[in-house]
Amino acid sequence: MIKLFVSDLDGTLLHEEKYVEQHNADALSELQRQGVEVCLASGRMDTEILKISTDINNTFHRISQNGGFVWTKENQELHGKVFEDDLAVQLYKKTIDPNRITLVCSNDTNYVEQRNEIIEAIETHMFFPIEEQIEMTDSFGHALSPSKITVLGDHDEMVALQKEVNEEFGDYIDTYISAKQCLDIMPKHISKGNAIEILLNHLQLKPEEIACVGDSFNDIPMFQLTPNSFAMATAPEAVQRHASAVVSSVSEAARIVLEKNKQTT
Repeated sequence: MIKLFVSDLDGTLLHEEKYVEQHNADALSELQRQGVEVCLASGRMDTEILKISTDINNTFHRISQNGGFVWTKENQELHGKVFEDDLAVQLYKKTIDPNRITLVCSNDTNYVEQRNEIIEAIETHMFFPIEEQIEMTDSFGHALSPSKITVLGDHDEMVALQKEVNEEFGDYIDTYISAKQCLDIMPKHISKGNAIEILLNHLQLKPEEIACVGDSFNDIPMFQLTPNSFAMATAPEAVQRHASAVVSSVSEAARIVLEKNKQTT
């Protein structure tokens, strides 16, 4: 039986207007009523995942920042990892460019060196403000411990930048194109798949006892963890190829999981 259901947020559970549609919220509640644990896994901060959970009056296990942090539904922290200070400085300097936006993320806040109208536009997609941190690199290891660096810009430029940073820092980082114009740079061995394994060990579950649903390249590591993987119909074909099935919604994936559980009882 499937005992844990993991859902991505943006492009999957979370509507582009930053809310969860009722049929999806109801599906997660029904999974829980039938004994299936639920985890939300996202590149977003933990504070944002908590906000979404509160909005739909529910409590979930949480994987934030693409696997940088893992929390149980009881708010027990199972894992947390940040960059070494020197590496964070090098990465930040590598990614800074007038034609793109570089955000530095901690567990609970996103930072930018200088706010402008573009930052204000980006904030409309977030639940909390982006803080200004002047002299960014001077704050590393003191006021700020970076857990993720996010670069926003033209898609082709993000793909090229991903190749560059992988060639230069590949032994120390993992990178994901988490959205068409978004490159996430993480400490090494940070992924949703590795984070789920940490949660599995805590819950004493096996990979075949979980199901997951997502829509982007940073979801592929969790697809590779289990045979019960679902890609959204809106996902790129290159992402869909890694999943066992394609669905139109989280609620559809949840129905399939519950039907499978009925057949195994």
